[in-house]
Amino acid sequence: GSDGQLGLFDWDRDPDVIVVRLDSQPNQETPAYFLNSIPPCTLWGDGRVVWSTTNATGAEEIIEARVDDDSKIRMFLEDIINRGFYTWEDELIPPSTTNPIIESITIALYDEVHTVRRFSYWPQDGFNKIMDLCRALSDVPVSVLPTAGWISAYAVPYDAAGPGWLWPPSAPVTLQELAENGEARWIEGSLATEAWRSARETRGYAQVLEQNGSAYHIAIVVPGYSRQAPPPPADATTGSGS
Repeated sequence: GSDGQLGLFDWDRDPDVIVVRLDSQPNQETPAYFLNSIPPCTLWGDGRVVWSTTNATGAEEIIEARVDDDSKIRMFLEDIINRGFYTWEDELIPPSTTNPIIESITIALYDEVHTVRRFSYWPQDGFNKIMDLCRALSDVPVSVLPTAGWISAYAVPYDAAGPGWLWPPSAPVTLQELAENGEARWIEGSLATEAWRSARETRGYAQVLEQNGSAYHIAIVVPGYSRQAPPPPADATTGSGS
């Protein structure tokens, strides 16, 4: 308002609409790394929040929770606005480092999606402080362990000293097929869960071996968690959630 006070605002309650997303990605990485990585924190319209953290073993862990109290979401959004978010500008010139990390904050309010991207400095350390608030929206978190997802494969040179595991011969598709066709296949059951665990423990760098000795990096993209994930196929028999 003209007096500088926030009027009552609302947000889209659609469970597929992203209301707030904090993201962080390196400028250069492997295709498997980009597909496996999960944004640091995302709030959806229905109050579902998903974030990444590091567990006691040093592996990445994806956490999910639900915020049922609209007032908590409204306070979170007001905090972001009051920090001056809509006055922040993109950082257009990357720092002189080999592979800079680009961070972004996206807010969907007032029928507008607004994103700010920066490589280093955020006013008031805004990115980290907003991320902490996002991860604290609910005190009833659960670990995400999907049982289905879209899996793709990328051929890599075999590394005898690197971490790895064997792709089961009974799998519904070979990694060679996926890599040569450049496709992602919907996989269900324990194999999808193992792919998810491997991606979290090694950031997608574990080599997955087939019986002929070929090595691959694999990626798993899960609807509702991964960036721009396609929906499950029409004949899917199991969900993708925790």
